[in-house]
Parts: sequence; C-alpha cells; structure tokens
Amino acid sequence: MEKFSVKKPFTILVAVIMVLLLGFVSITNLQTNLLPDISTPYLMVVTVYPGASPERVESEVSDVMENALGTVSGVESITATSAENYSLLLMKFAEGTDMNSAMVKTSNKVDQTASSLPGTCLTPSIIEYSLNMNAFMTVAVSREGSDVYDLSDFVDNTLVPYVGRTSGVSSVSANGLIEKMVQVQLNQDKIDEVNARLLELIDTQLADARAQLDDAEAQIAAGRAEYEKQLKNFGDTVSDTVMAQMGTEVADAVTVVRDQAQALLSSINQLIGVVNEPEIQQALIDVRDGLQRVVDQFNQTGMRDIDSLIEIVGELRDITDKLTNALQELQGRLGTSDGTVSDLADELEVSNSLSTIYKTLDEVIKAMDNVPGLMNQFSVALGSYSSQQLSAYMQFTEAREKLKDYENQLEDAKQLYEETKEKALASADVAKQLDIKTLAQLIYAQNFSMPAGYVADKSGESWLLKVGEEYDSVSDIEGALLLHVEGFGDVRLSDVADVAVIDNAEASYTRLNGERAVVLKIFRNATSSASSVSDGCLNAFKELQAQYSDLHVVVLSNQGNYITIIVNSIISSMLVGAALAIIVLAIFLKDIKPTLVVGVSIPLSVLFAVVLMYFTGLDMNIMTLAGLSLGVGMLVDNSVVVIENIYRLRGRGVPAARAAVQGARQVGMSVVASTLTSVCVFLPVVFASGTVRSLLQPMSMCIGYCLMASLIVAITVVPAAASTVLKKAEPKRLVWFEKIQDKYAHSLEWCLQHRALPLLAAVVLLAFCGWKVFSMGVVLLPEISSNEATIALSTDDGLTKEESYGVAGQVVEAVMAVDGVEEVGVTTDTTVAGIDIGQLGLPSAITDLLSAANSYGSYQFNVMLDESLSSTRIAAVEQALNDAVASVENCTGTVEISGMQDLTSQLSSGLSVKIYGPDADTITALGDKVVQMVNDTEGFANAATGLGQGDATINLDIDRDKVRAYGLTVAQVYQQIAAKLTTTTTAETPVTVDGSTMKVQISDNLDPVTKENMMDMTFTTSVMDATGAITTGTCTLGDIATWSTGTAPDSITSENQTRYITVSADTLDGYNTTVQSRVLQKTLDDFALSDEMPEGCSFSLGGESSTVNLMVDEMVQWMALALPFVYLVMVAQFQSLLSPFIVLFTVPLAFTGGLLGMLVTGQQLTMISLMGFIVLMGTVVNNGIVFVDYANQLRLGGLERRAALVATGKTRMRPILMTTLTTVLAMLQMVFSNDMASQLMSGMAIVIICGLSYATLMTLYIVPILYDILFKKPPLVVDVGDDGMDDIPDDAAEYIAQSNATAAQPAQPEA
Repeated sequence: MEKFSVKKPFTILVAVIMVLLLGFVSITNLQTNLLPDISTPYLMVVTVYPGASPERVESEVSDVMENALGTVSGVESITATSAENYSLLLMKFAEGTDMNSAMVKTSNKVDQTASSLPGTCLTPSIIEYSLNMNAFMTVAVSREGSDVYDLSDFVDNTLVPYVGRTSGVSSVSANGLIEKMVQVQLNQDKIDEVNARLLELIDTQLADARAQLDDAEAQIAAGRAEYEKQLKNFGDTVSDTVMAQMGTEVADAVTVVRDQAQALLSSINQLIGVVNEPEIQQALIDVRDGLQRVVDQFNQTGMRDIDSLIEIVGELRDITDKLTNALQELQGRLGTSDGTVSDLADELEVSNSLSTIYKTLDEVIKAMDNVPGLMNQFSVALGSYSSQQLSAYMQFTEAREKLKDYENQLEDAKQLYEETKEKALASADVAKQLDIKTLAQLIYAQNFSMPAGYVADKSGESWLLKVGEEYDSVSDIEGALLLHVEGFGDVRLSDVADVAVIDNAEASYTRLNGERAVVLKIFRNATSSASSVSDGCLNAFKELQAQYSDLHVVVLSNQGNYITIIVNSIISSMLVGAALAIIVLAIFLKDIKPTLVVGVSIPLSVLFAVVLMYFTGLDMNIMTLAGLSLGVGMLVDNSVVVIENIYRLRGRGVPAARAAVQGARQVGMSVVASTLTSVCVFLPVVFASGTVRSLLQPMSMCIGYCLMASLIVAITVVPAAASTVLKKAEPKRLVWFEKIQDKYAHSLEWCLQHRALPLLAAVVLLAFCGWKVFSMGVVLLPEISSNEATIALSTDDGLTKEESYGVAGQVVEAVMAVDGVEEVGVTTDTTVAGIDIGQLGLPSAITDLLSAANSYGSYQFNVMLDESLSSTRIAAVEQALNDAVASVENCTGTVEISGMQDLTSQLSSGLSVKIYGPDADTITALGDKVVQMVNDTEGFANAATGLGQGDATINLDIDRDKVRAYGLTVAQVYQQIAAKLTTTTTAETPVTVDGSTMKVQISDNLDPVTKENMMDMTFTTSVMDATGAITTGTCTLGDIATWSTGTAPDSITSENQTRYITVSADTLDGYNTTVQSRVLQKTLDDFALSDEMPEGCSFSLGGESSTVNLMVDEMVQWMALALPFVYLVMVAQFQSLLSPFIVLFTVPLAFTGGLLGMLVTGQQLTMISLMGFIVLMGTVVNNGIVFVDYANQLRLGGLERRAALVATGKTRMRPILMTTLTTVLAMLQMVFSNDMASQLMSGMAIVIICGLSYATLMTLYIVPILYDILFKKPPLVVDVGDDGMDDIPDDAAEYIAQSNATAAQPAQPEA
C-alpha cells in the first residue's frame, strides 16, 4: 500500500478530493440533534373512565387490561397507575424488541379486551413512549395593544397554524388561550317572578272554580236542612203513632238484645284470660271492643225506635261472625299440645270457657233473629195509613237519595279541584320543566339552518330552499321561546335566565413575567433534525414579527440553543486541538513541511469519518461530536508516527520516495496493531444495553471511524505527500531534546538496575487512587449548567383555585427578583404521568376533562437566565431560585438547571424505595416506617411517600332490597344523583355572536346538592300491591341509603399486579446517592429479617443508585470484554503470548493517572468518565506496542537486551511524546472551557489527559523494566527469504557502532 501510494500520487489525490467532496456533502445532510436516538422500549396504554374513582379504575380497568396485556410477547413488566378518570399502563419490553410488532400485538390485545371494560370507558389509546413527547421548544407570545381575546384569536387562528406548517413540527399546543363562550345561567329571581305571575293566573282561575264549589255546597247544605226539617215533622207524626202501638215490643226486644250482648261480653273477657295464642287473643280483643261499643250505644240512646234497633243489630251480627271465626280457629288448635300436665289444665279451662260462650252466643243470635219480626209488624202498622201519607214518605225517600247523589258529586268535584290545583301549582314552577339538558337540546334544535333541497318556480328556475335560521347575537338567544301558557303568554329564555358572553380566563394560569400571555409548546417529529426544526421555528417567528410589528415572542426553552452551543463548542475544541497538534509537531520537528503533511491529515480523516457516519445512519449530536473531538487528538497519532519515522530516515540520507515507503513500512504493522487495539476496545459496546448503549455506541462508532480513517490516511496519503514534500527537507537537530534523551537514558539505566522500586511505587499508587475515588461514589451523568431553568411548583392541598393562583403569582414575583433572571413564564402543569396531555392522542373532550382535573395546584415555570452568566454564577442563581421558592408559603418547588433535561427527566434521580405489599393499608403503614429509616440515614432528607392526604369522600351505601321494593335500581339512583350533580353542560352546536363562533354553556346552580341536604333528594317510586296495581309515590335518598365519610387515594400504583408505593428522598449536597444507598440497603435488609416486617411485603431500592449500579455493571463488563480483544491483537502483532503482557501493564498505569486526575480535581465517576477509561485501554497500549516492536527489531539486529531498551527509549521518545501531547492538548479545551459540551465531557477529558500523561511517562520506564524481566530470550526469527527490506539502514548496527565509538573515546578530564 505504501509503495502504491508513492508510485501513484495522483490516484491518492483523486481519492482525497472525493473524500473531501463526500465529506462536505455529508455534513450538510447530516441531521443535528441534541442526543442520539435513545431506545425507549415502552408502550403506554391510556384508558379514560369518566367519573370513576381510583379504586374503580383499578378494579374495573387496570386489572383487566393488565391481565390481558401481560400475555403480549416481549413484555418484561407492566406498571399500572389508576387515578381519577383514567388508567395508565406502562409496558416495558425486552431490549431489542421490534416496537412496531409490539404495537400491533398490543393493539390486537386491547381490541379483544375492550368489550370487558365498563360501557362508559372510552376506547383505550396506545402510545409509543419516546423522548420526543417532551416539548422541543417553549415560547411565550404577547402583543402590544391587544387584549387577551384578540391575542388568543391571533395565536389560535394565525400563529399556531403558521408554526405548525414548519417542516419537522409534529404539533403545537397553546396554553392560556382565552375562549369566549355564551353562558346561560338560570336565575332564581327571574324564575320566582315568572312563577309568581303564573300563580296569579292560576289563583284567579282556581278562585272562580272554588266559588262555584262553595255555591253548590251551600245549596246542598240548605236542601239538606230543609229535608231534615220536613222529615222530622213527618217522622214524628208517623213514629208517634206507630210507636204508640208497638212501643212495648220494641222495648222488650232492646232489653233482650242488650242483656245478651252484655252476657257475651263477659264470657269473652273470661276467654281472653285463658287463651295463649297471640293471634286468636288479638281477634277476641277486637270482638270485645266491638261488643263494648254496642253495649255503650244501648246504654246511651235507649234504642227507642225500630230503625236504630235494626241498625245496631246489623253491627252486632258482624261482630258475632268475627267471633265465630275466632272460636273455630281456637277450637282447631285444641289438642295440639305436647301433653304436659300444665298444658292439659289450660286446655280444659279454655274448653269450659268455650262452652259458656257458645251458649251465650246462641242466645244473642236468637234475640237478633226476633228483630226482623218486629219490622214485619211495623210494616203492618204502616199499612193502616193513607196512600197520601205513603206518597209523602216515598218523596222524602227520593229526596234523600238525590241529596246523597249531590253530596257525592260535590265531593268528587272537591277532589278534582284539589288535584287540579296541585298540578297547576306544580306547573307554575318553570324550574322543574327547564333543566340544563332540556335547555341544551332546545338551543340546539332552534339554532338550526340547513338546506332542504331545491324547488322550482313556474319558469323552471331552481331555488335552494334553506330551512331555519341560526342565532347571530345574544339578544337572539335571549329571545328563544321556551313555552307558551294559555292566558299567560310566552316564556322566553331571558325571562328565566341570564345570558351573557363570558370567558375561561380563570380556567388556567399562564403568565409571562406576571402578565397574561399565551405559552406555546412545540413538539417535533422523531425523524426530523432538531437544529433544522429549531431554525425553522425561529424563522417563522421572525417572519410573523416582521408582518405584525406589535408581536412579541420570548423563547423560554429551545433544544436548538443547546445544539448550537454544543456544535460550536466541539468544533472549537477540534480546531484548537488541531492547531495545538500542529504546533507540537512544529516544535519537535522544527520543519514546516512534515507539519503540513500531518496538518492535512486531520481534516481529511475527520471528513472521512463524517462520510462513514452518514452512510451508517448516525446523526450529529453531542455524543458523536464528542467522539469526533476526541478522535482529533487520537487520529494524528498514526500520521505522527509515520511522518516522524520517514523524517528520521530522511535525515539519515535516504531519498524522499524510498524513505516514505520504507519509513511507513517499518512502523506499518505497529501502527495497524495500535489502531486495532484502540478500535477493539469499543467493540463490546454492542453487548451493552439501555442508556449505556444508546449514548455511548454513537460515540464509540465515531471514534472508531476516526481511527480507521487516520490509519488509511497514515499509510496512503502521508507517504504519498511525504515523498513529494520532503524531497528537499533537511532535518534539524534538536539539541535541547537530545539532552533530555541523554538524561532519560541515564535514568532508565538506573531503573533497570533497581527494578523493584518503580514497580512497587506504581502498584501502591494505583491501589490508593482507586480506593479514594470509589469512596467518592459514582453518578450517572455530570451536572450540566444552562441558561434555562425549570421550576416544578405545587401548592398545598386545600387551597381554592384563587388562592393557588395567588401563591403562584407570589412565586413569579420572588423569582423575578433574583439577580440574573431575565424572563419567567409559567403555565398550569397539564401532564399525565410526566407526559403532556396533548401528546396522548385523546379526543378533545377527554383532553378537556383531564385538563380540568389538573386545572390548578401544579405549575411549570420556565426561567430564562442571562446568557453571559458563568457556570459558577449559574450555580449561585440556582441556589437563589431555591431560596426564592422556599420564601413563599403554602407551596413546594423543585428547581432544575440542566442542559440535558430531556435525558435526565427520563433517568431516576435522588433515592427511591419501592414498597410492595398485598393491600394499601399494610404498605402505607410500612411506608411510614421506611420514611423514618431514610430520614435517619445520613445524606438523605425530605423522605416522603407522596401519597398525600387523598380526597375527602362520601361513601353512599345503597340498600338494594329497599331500592328494589320502591321499584328502583341502584343504577337508576346513581344516574339521578349524577344528573343532579351535573350543574353545567354544553349545547351540541356552537352559536355565532357578533361574527365569532362560541360554545353555549348552560348552568343550573339553583338547588345545589350539599353534604347537608343530599339525603333529602327525592326519587319517584312505583310500588305494586297484591292485586297487581301499581301505585306511584316518592322516597328520599335517606330512605334507601346510608352514608359515611372517608378518603380516597389520588392514585394507585401496581407493578405486575402487585400494589406498591414509592418512598423518595433528596440527596444532600456533599453526599453521593450510591454510597449512602449502600448504608440504607443494610438497614432495610436488617428490618426485612425482623419480626416487624409484614408478611408478603418486600423492598426494592431504586432511583439513581439502581441506575448507576446497572451502568457500572455494563461498563465493567465492557472493560472485561475489551481487554482480551486488545491482548489478542497484540499476540498477532508480536507473535508471542508473553510479550502482550508487557504492554498490558500500561493499562493499570493509565487507570492510576486517570484516578489521580479525578481525585485532584474532585470530580466523581460518571458514565462519561468511565468511557474515558475505556478509551485509555485502547490508547495507552499504542506507545507500548511501538516501544516493544522497535526493541524487538533492535535485538534481532544483534543489540544486547538492555542496550536495545535504552536505544528504543531514546529513539521512540520523540514520537511517543508527540502523540501523547497531541491527544492531551486536544482534550485541554474540554477541561478549561465552561460550555455545556465541556461540562459533559470534562470528566472523560481529565481521565484521558491525566491517564495518558501518567501512562506515557511510566511507559518509558515500566515497559522497559517488564521487558527486561519477562523477555530475556531474543525474539524468534523465521527465515522466509528476502523480504525486500535489505536496503533499509541497519538501526541496530548503527547503535552498536555508536556504542563502540563511545567506549573507545578517552574520558574527558574535568575542568
């Protein structure tokens, strides 16, 4: 390859030009994002269950869905959150699962399960969870001189559609839009006025009817009086005559009947005293009471006329019939006792009493039978009167019947009057006839305009016939006719309700610097470039601002800003690193020509790597750019080694072309081996998973691309360029460096004579640094400052909406007072499980329902800081913001300033302990104990379960039997209660008022349901009697239900159908979560083994420590796999199983330097800094490979072992220092810069700088010592013939000659 490159330089030139062109084209087409595509193997299933409590949602929705979805292939776990109105299931799939296939399978399973859900549940929504569900950009919009209505209209109809058309924007949600609507509010005063007028009309009509009834009643009363008077006169005449003839017979009959009734009464009293059966005894008591009344009538009236006697005998006969039935029942029960002596005595006494009663009863019946005979005698007596007297008597009888008929008709009329009056009074209350549902339907039906079709006139022309007319003003709506009452007139909507245009200004809290504004959240497509979307949105705002001069747009957060900062930072690092590398070459070579060759190789290798990135689907993000930046320092190594060797040969007089070929070939295999070792350490990334793989695989691939590109450039472009550029080169001596080489040679000889001391010092330093650094703990990612801050604010439970808004306003004022704060935007938090409601893909009606549930109490602040603030100043501002929030009462807030919020929001932070258990009470009680244990652990504070107090609830216990007895069902009771509690509804069709389309909201707060009056709520009943007749009536809620109070949890969480709660806590400054979690884990383990641990409960320590432990395991596995790969490459290079161990010892040396750097700078280990140790594994061995390879060549030339080691050290010292310095200087920009990219990568840069510097220094001493210990025999030579290298100058022979010449020279006398 070297010879081909030198012989055909134009071919290499063409290839270079092609790479340059492809590189520039690839750069312009690469997508630019903040983060690489992070795998999120999660699906969310959201099911809305309107009006359901968390318990009902769990039992009727979450459990059902969890049972079904648990069978979907690839599902590792399902976490269910059951809250009021909705269920959310988070399905975690195994790493590598095809999420498209998982979506299809889940959708099929959901469709199969939907029929098992309650009928009022909406169709479940399935969402693939991704980082793009968080807002990409947040902006606040205002307009000078415009009111909130004009602003909302402009945003909704102009700005949102305009920005939404920007390429890559998936959706735009607007918070704080003020929407006008027509409110129809029933007015009790107006209703009372209408009712009063109706009552006046009804009273007038009823008064007329009542007067007619009174007149009729008076006439009937007068007729009755006259009848009684005439009848008395006639009766007295007839009665006196008849009674004169039959007075003795009647008196005798009365005496007999009375005496027999009295005797029967005495017998019954005796029988009651001996009867034990309650039923019969009660029947006898009833008979006794009836007989007593008869006897009393005899004693009081004397029964002196036959009519009275016949009437009383009729009553007495009814009594005797009842007595006969009772006696027969008693007779039937005699003889049914168990035969005891007492029972037999009682029966004997009863039998005696019965015998007496039967005899007396018989006498009574005989006396009553004689009375009809008296009637016959009375008729005979009447027969002696004249026909005129009989005719008069018949007229009296007819008059009596008519009076009775008139009286009955009067009673019927009175009853009809009362019924009519009741109905009229009920109809007089229009509130009972006009509920909100009826009004909504009425407005919908009246606000109607629809083309019915075409009609033709006589000339044949067609006309479109439109039916109806829509409302166009509030007065039109007010004039809607509700009902027409005959004699009263029309009742219109304005007669019973207030109709006005209102707004929803208080429905949410959206402010910019304390003033009303509209806040937009912009979301982007997953496949779109973040930088292009950001630029497109910003351009759209500029275009709108140019068109509307009064438009004011404030960007509160923008990922594009991060991307621009990061790109500029890393490009700056690359340029500075390249410049420093060139300066290093110029210093060591003192010749601009070889420096230019290496300088050209840097952009060429980078562009080559960019081409590989484009064709392998990588985008430009913080990780790939960091890989390129790191690659800049590493990729020059190969070119430096090659050009230095060519330059060295050129200095020994070898012609330029031959020096280019021979110099590249001499170090070619070592360069290939060193590159392969660097590449091999990144191969195990394919076995990593989760966040480690998603973040570090793109970086690893970029570094690998840079190294492979640099290798190709080093063995092709560098020899070709050197053969031309170095034709007239005259290598210059570096006297100062030669002195350093001589001093190094003396020190190396001393170390070879005292080998134990350097080795022991290296081992002790490694152990000490490792212990100190790991005791500091590990974190996932370093802290990254930003000029964008967020505050998650929660106001205390129990505050009203107005009070909560007031607290949020106080926080806004406190935050704005902090020095360094420029803009403060705040919106009501409209997220469900951390995801914006608008991104759940739910219908707008359900989105409104969930938004209403989150209408106040939680707020999201976006705070823009001064861009000129340093990271130190930003940290001070963060503390000031925390103090500002803490100074406001009745709220708690969390301040976060991070440039990686999209990533950190998905990763656990702080401490979390999951407590699993069989029921809520058990785990809640256990949670309180865990909270105490966490708070008692040093380093943790503010531990809480997050359960809160829950919502106060009233639990109605419906008696099903009573409900059914009233002809009702529990469902009907629920529906009526729910309807009564629904005081607001919206008409199905909007109306147009003054050219604006508005919704119509109907409200009825006339008779609100309260805790005090709810049990008085009435229900219409229908009860069926024994005959099958149904009687309607009413009952109250208190008749069919009882109630009790309690609390309901805000939400219920479960994992794989096991309930759990989470105890979370903050980690105090100066403490590491991972380190302190080990202490807490021991405490939890001890408690789990004690008797206090409830059965069926368990703990799971999560949060940051869990994530960090998983990450550390992944990185350790990565290192463990990388080490064998490096070893095998060196075995292939050295053709020895032992020689690689000499070089591998530089790895712990590098680790010592890296750990020492972390210890000195006070940085904690992170995933990024651990990546630096992996980079070191592949980098530090490069110098060792070059050293050992060259030492072997010298020994093969005949040089003695220690002399070869000293000669190798002196010869390879310059390229080793050059490659180390180029890498170290390229990393310095990341250490000392203060931007986001540097803060993220500074840990890795410190590890590489310190590790590589320390390892390089030690390589010049430890590798020769180990070589001297382990490689005593000379390398094995296999003769395979002429290899075409005979004309290469013999370096070993030259060193032998120099050594002999030096030994032959006499010693110089001291001055």
